Amino acid sequence: MDTDYDYPNARLRAMKSRLLTRAQYAELLEAANVEAVVAQLAHTAYQDAINAALVKASGWDCLSQALRRDFADTLARITTFFRDTPQHLWKILIARWEIFNIKTILRGQQHHIPADQVLAALIPAGDLRESDFHRLAQQTSVRAVVDLLATWNHACARALLDAMPRYAEHTDLAELELALDRARYNIAFKELAPLDDANAEIVRAVLRDEIDATNILTTLRLSAASSARLVERYGNASPAPLLIAGGGSAAQFLIAQKEIPSVEQIARALRDTLFGDALARAATRYETTRALAAFEDELETQLARQQIAFFKRDPLSIGIAIAYLAARVNEIRNLRVIGRGKAGEWTRDAIEKELLLWHD
Repeated sequence: MDTDYDYPNARLRAMKSRLLTRAQYAELLEAANVEAVVAQLAHTAYQDAINAALVKASGWDCLSQALRRDFADTLARITTFFRDTPQHLWKILIARWEIFNIKTILRGQQHHIPADQVLAALIPAGDLRESDFHRLAQQTSVRAVVDLLATWNHACARALLDAMPRYAEHTDLAELELALDRARYNIAFKELAPLDDANAEIVRAVLRDEIDATNILTTLRLSAASSARLVERYGNASPAPLLIAGGGSAAQFLIAQKEIPSVEQIARALRDTLFGDALARAATRYETTRALAAFEDELETQLARQQIAFFKRDPLSIGIAIAYLAARVNEIRNLRVIGRGKAGEWTRDAIEKELLLWHD
């Protein structure tokens, strides 16, 4: 056990106690509309964020803004709980949101979305500041965003610059997004390399699982599409050019494939991995719906279950932070589902079916 985690984990457990209960979810499901959902959340831990958002918005816009700002504030607050190596590990874990922000800005440039709308979708986290986001969002092209990141010597800039020729050839943002994901994991594993304690290994395992899930989903999507694009761009039908290295056994299997395996082959070949049961459940759903969303749902659920389970392990490790982060992300997901459902006049049963409430 590590006393460096004593204070921060006590704080995190206190924050866990303020996550929404099943009873509170039941009340939200009974709300007449999204405005009523907002009103109910004003009496929970989201009170300050809701009240701040109500000054500028109402309904779904208010809920979305409040959840985004509250989550960003939470990430920043948790960062202050840690010092030294534990804080470094935490920053590695939350780097995914800086990547999310850069992707969002690039998509805004690609689709000519106004800067204020792009900024409203960001979750401030990582090394970039609010002023940096404003400058990036106000650029006039994807290339200009990448060049500005390069002038700042951003850690992901080199990967983006290297991917720009492929992006320019097809104007396909997937090339830049893949470069960002690969850069994030490469940076993380490089920073973890000098650390050989149990907490660093926990973080490595979490990252490997994320890579596996991402690669599985990417290959499933490729399987459902034509392999012609792969052959045209990369000269063969192997999924490897679109996958991320550094994962576990699932990633190793998929990267080694010479051709894109079928959905059934993927589920069968990976049945003994962490994601085997999730893939089996998704494959059953897929037989009926033919929708890949079943796999996305099951993989997301498996990752969350795996990470939230850290609450029941070593009480003085980075695992508690991992568990709280997963539980909080799940809660925000649920609240967004409820908000969208109420705004779209879904039935109560239809909304409840989409919620993940197994973390109590």
